[in-house]
Amino acid sequence: MTAARPLRTTRRSALAGGLVLLATTGCELATDRPGAGPTTGSPTGRTPGSTTSDPAEDPDAALVEEVRTEIAGIAALVVAAGRGRPAVRRRLRGYRRLHDRHLGALPGDPGRARRERVSGPDAVVLRRVAAGESRLQRRLADAAVAAESGPLASLLASMSAAVAQQLAAGSDA
Repeated sequence: MTAARPLRTTRRSALAGGLVLLATTGCELATDRPGAGPTTGSPTGRTPGSTTSDPAEDPDAALVEEVRTEIAGIAALVVAAGRGRPAVRRRLRGYRRLHDRHLGALPGDPGRARRERVSGPDAVVLRRVAAGESRLQRRLADAAVAAESGPLASLLASMSAAVAQQLAAGSDA
């Protein structure tokens, strides 16, 4: 007769569960505030079609612009890391798709990303990208906490979780 082995929680499942809990708790707490009803519309809370760029009217506008700039920067690093390195480009393709989706989900002007230069052996380049992705993941989590709009906070938290998942998977996907 064999003894039943206890179930063990992996770091990946604990991180994913924690991020889901954080995101859902944050959304519930946002609707518990007086005067905060159900939200609809854009992630920043702006009325769709609004052309105002006054930060006084949209407290999250500056935050969204900062996040867009950071995502565009790491996306440029990912592209540069894969330039002339087919094996690295294949390994980083998941990050590239992820950043394209994230930039598409955030309101605002796509702007022009700076051109990055990356040199060194593949392993060094991959470590540099992983370090940048790790910084971006933490920044997205911090931005989710700082966001005043519930939908934006949820979007940023899910972006942070997606980057964390790519880091855990090694981005071969």
